[in-house]
Amino acid sequence: METAKRYDLYYEKNQKTTLRKRETVAYIGGGFGNSLLSGLVNVFLMIYATDIYGISALTVGSIFFVAKIVDAISDPVFGVIIDKTRTSYGKFRPYLICSSLIWAILTVFLFNGPAISDSGKVVYLLVLYILWGFSFTLFDVPYWSISTVMTQDETKRTRLVSIARVSTLVGMILLMLAGGPIVAKVDSISPGRGYSNLAIIAAILALLFMILMAFTCKERVKSTGENISIKQTLSYLKINRPLQLTLIAAFLGFGMPISQGLSIYFAVNNLGSASYMALLNIPALMIIPFIPVIVPFLTKRYEKKYVFLICSILNALVLLCLWFVGYDNLGLVFTMNAITTIFSLINATIISLLITDAIDYGEWKTGNRFEAISFAVQAFTSKCQGAISSFVIGLVLTIIGYQAAGHSQTRETLEGLFLCFTFLPAIIGIIAAIPLLFIKFTGKAREEILLEIQQNRNN
Repeated sequence: METAKRYDLYYEKNQKTTLRKRETVAYIGGGFGNSLLSGLVNVFLMIYATDIYGISALTVGSIFFVAKIVDAISDPVFGVIIDKTRTSYGKFRPYLICSSLIWAILTVFLFNGPAISDSGKVVYLLVLYILWGFSFTLFDVPYWSISTVMTQDETKRTRLVSIARVSTLVGMILLMLAGGPIVAKVDSISPGRGYSNLAIIAAILALLFMILMAFTCKERVKSTGENISIKQTLSYLKINRPLQLTLIAAFLGFGMPISQGLSIYFAVNNLGSASYMALLNIPALMIIPFIPVIVPFLTKRYEKKYVFLICSILNALVLLCLWFVGYDNLGLVFTMNAITTIFSLINATIISLLITDAIDYGEWKTGNRFEAISFAVQAFTSKCQGAISSFVIGLVLTIIGYQAAGHSQTRETLEGLFLCFTFLPAIIGIIAAIPLLFIKFTGKAREEILLEIQQNRNN
């Protein structure tokens, strides 16, 4: 039986069923595994490279910048390839299955660099990080794309994406809660092995969750059977103004990755121990389960772009207050950091929902659903943002005179860390909300378009 026929039969079979609870649970688990690997690298790789592997902060920042730019350029290419995929297992699931294993293995290798020359270490980290980024894309793009085809019910889809966003933050926070103590404990027994062993543990757990998700979740909204051309894809990106504005807003939010990247340095140097990474996130963990309720509640009553704007303003106010108050009162630092985490999670969820809205808008305009390319260009934007953030972090550490592990930091260095941990993301966060105010795919017009899309699907 030819592939196209098996592809059609796969959807004919699954369209007769509704989204099941085990699929929702598995999808949440996939997001949890995703966040374990991406969070591990985003939070701990730089300090591992500078303090354990012995590469200078500016060099590490430059490596991250180059690797993420290369990776970002590849994202739209992968998106086009995925959108053209037609298999008897669906459109996205084959990528989820294969990339899970590769991604987990590369993560372990990133944190277990060989003892070679200084130049060799730079080349090793650069090559491994580029390959890691490719495997991340081949999982992350299909992961968020499949959420748009697991159900046609917009309410269920909103809740699914909201819960998935929560699971990604839960994974990162649990990693921070356990990561610091694990690193400290392992280093006390086997110096220098803390981050390496943490990577092995996180990779194994993540792989189990991601593989389970890939085999459990089903696709129900079938893409058109026609072979979508590059010209059609470029035309889709050109006419999709909601997608363009959402991507601009996502890119401008690079202040928060800077804050996250510096959080481990802030915990170790300003607060005094890597174990304080846990206390920075415990208050947030208690509030996070309410996000899947809060986001649908807010978006049903208010336009998503206004929810994003208000959260950005409130987030900035809390960060600026923390900057003025200082970090001597640890309880206050932990509490205020938790509050900003909640606002950040709401906004991250809003961005994902706006991407799914843009996919609907594109379907209305073109008749095709470009799920993969939409999330691929989001990944492209995120990695360009990450490239700038990584380079800025390395540059900041160099400018403020940061000394690798084993050296005490000056007062100016500590104040510089705190400034970039609070003030910078506060200002940039408000700027990021501005492009969303120009999105017109809202309100009654959006409801009418969604009704028209549903009628076209039924026909």
